[in-house]
Amino acid sequence: MAIKDRSGAAESPLARYETYQKAFRFSAIANVIMAVATVTSIAMAWGAYSSQPEPRYFATREDGGIIPLVAVSSPFLNNGQVTNFAVEAVTRALTMDFKNWREDLAQASEYFQRPEGWNNFLTAIDSSGTLDFVRNKRLISNAVANGATIIDDGVDARGRYSWTVQIPLKVTFESANERSVEDMMAEVIVSRLPTWESSKAVGITRINMR
Repeated sequence: MAIKDRSGAAESPLARYETYQKAFRFSAIANVIMAVATVTSIAMAWGAYSSQPEPRYFATREDGGIIPLVAVSSPFLNNGQVTNFAVEAVTRALTMDFKNWREDLAQASEYFQRPEGWNNFLTAIDSSGTLDFVRNKRLISNAVANGATIIDDGVDARGRYSWTVQIPLKVTFESANERSVEDMMAEVIVSRLPTWESSKAVGITRINMR
């Protein structure tokens, strides 16, 4: 009786087993690689998100310049800048002539907080008689400061950082026929303003002349 060769029948299941085993190992390796890639991607995305700098906001001037937005409770300017601003504002506001006093005052208004600070200044020069004196006597006034001193500073009741500045002045009144000089003391309160409201970040909120 002939004996049948069964080696082919035995090899077929073995070959399939080895094929499945290889496929399983390949699938397992692929899954591990995908898992590592996924974890790496998530870690990179989180790192990029968490390392982003905090947003900074800016306003722009009419000329395109950038103005940082700073809380009004912060000084923003140093004392030297504040005194320079106060001197420039007061001398500009008190320098006028009888012909162009409206234009002179309009140009000076940029140094004042509107409307409160500006209205306070108009009341001051009206009640002191300075404006009528210049107009009625057809005079030219010119103010020169002799220094400036900060006597107080800090956050006021409205949450604005403010400085009280004293400025000794010599104000000259002159016409074609006469000339007189008056010594004055200006005490001004300079307050922080939002940078989107004033490119200088400050404005005069109150002024007293004596």
